[in-house]
Amino acid sequence: MDTLLEFFPRFISAENLARRLREIYPNIDELEEISIEKRITINEPREGTNIGAFTVVSPSIGHYLYQVMESDKTPESVKIAEEDRASASVFGALKRVVNAIRAAWGEEIFSSEETGAENEMSVVQYAELCGDHILLTGDAGRSSLMKAADYLESQGATLPGLKVFQVPHHGSRRNVSTEVLDRWLGTRRASKTEDTSFEAIISASKEDEDHPRKAVVRACIHRGGTVVSTEGNTVCSYKDAPSRGWSPAVPLPYPEDQEEP
Repeated sequence: MDTLLEFFPRFISAENLARRLREIYPNIDELEEISIEKRITINEPREGTNIGAFTVVSPSIGHYLYQVMESDKTPESVKIAEEDRASASVFGALKRVVNAIRAAWGEEIFSSEETGAENEMSVVQYAELCGDHILLTGDAGRSSLMKAADYLESQGATLPGLKVFQVPHHGSRRNVSTEVLDRWLGTRRASKTEDTSFEAIISASKEDEDHPRKAVVRACIHRGGTVVSTEGNTVCSYKDAPSRGWSPAVPLPYPEDQEEP
């Protein structure tokens, strides 16, 4: 907290800043209180720490603190006046109206907007299980994914080479880019082939009509991915194990169009 204090001149003490952050992030505050009450050890999932078989590859402490400073919630109030809620709802509906355009194989259009600081705080985890490399991204954005790749390569890993890729933020096109996917998944293939090299798993609600974005599905398939979504499905990925009654997931088809910029 002392490290952050110098960036918030309105606050004269770390205690005051901490109190304000607890007000802004009440769920985290409550979770901490429950953990302390139940004597559960709290560990910080920072770059280089381990969670079971997985290694945290982002965020570093510096990257995390930077996102805290960049967050729209910090240090101003996050409350929305009641009279603004209706207009905010209408604005959100308008943003969801995105036109689609026909696109040839290999063409990729991602949003020019970056995802928010809140998403960039997401924990990114990497593991090698049964010889396969797995990346769990949460809601991480482009900056976090590139920094995660930097860290992993600094530890001697070779990219690309993922076998399982959890697509960030329900398949949002604000969280990935051609450069990010090239680094993690490899460059685009010249044409569509039947052989695939990795699974791209998207966590998306059936009620969410906005996700996954077609541009993201296309981009994963461009690199030889089999793309599956949890929309209305329960998805299980396993290797060298009995089927236990599971049936193969139905991959998403290749979209012939994608959203406009």
